[in-house]
Amino acid sequence: MITSTGIEKVAEYIKALVSKGTYTISGVTKDVSILKTELTGGILTIYLYLDNTDSGNISNIKLIDIAGSVFADKPDNITKTNTKGLLIAFKFTISEV
Repeated sequence: MITSTGIEKVAEYIKALVSKGTYTISGVTKDVSILKTELTGGILTIYLYLDNTDSGNISNIKLIDIAGSVFADKPDNITKTNTKGLLIAFKFTISEV
């Protein structure tokens, strides 16, 4: 059985592997820094935050690894106004099967 130490090490590896996020807004792809990461009970959550400077249709939200490849993606379509920010969460469950 994977121990809590093992889960923490896998989470740390994933955190070191992911370098940034990207998203497409009104047809333009933009980079976004990782806001924070959390590990709670075997669930690693990586947060991206889009501030209130952009507005339009948000799509193709991705996590990009250190080699420039797509690590994870969300094909969501979200309409964003410039009156609010947008918090995006990628959640990964780390478990033994």
